[in-house]
Amino acid sequence: MGYGGYLIKVGNYTVPFDCILASTFQSPLLGQDKDSYNDDNGKLHRTALKNQVLKAEWQTPAMNEKKFNAFMSNINKQYVEQRREKKCLVTAWCPEIMKYVTMHCYVPDITPIVAYADEKTIEYDGWRIAFIGYGGEIL
Repeated sequence: MGYGGYLIKVGNYTVPFDCILASTFQSPLLGQDKDSYNDDNGKLHRTALKNQVLKAEWQTPAMNEKKFNAFMSNINKQYVEQRREKKCLVTAWCPEIMKYVTMHCYVPDITPIVAYADEKTIEYDGWRIAFIGYGGEIL
């Protein structure tokens, strides 16, 4: 399956393009090793594991309160475990393998940046959001 017209889905929520600064979106597959080492001659001995980790991240654009609340509400609704774990099923476009990868991921700490606030409104600067996979075999 090739590119399907979106960069990332979180659960059943397709993240709209206007919530992603496209030039910042990245979704590499991270390799994992077990007990790899360099010998006395400096030669690397690797045990590369079958399981890889998806890491999808991007910078959001600035958002007003209404857009921010809608975006975060849709993300929060997708958590499949306890809220504090922030685990969700993510499907992201992976350019390296030219296909989508689906994997359970967690969301590291979210730190939106307040750009402006007064008694009536609040606005946010762009900020980073990421989804880091629990790992799995990529078929």
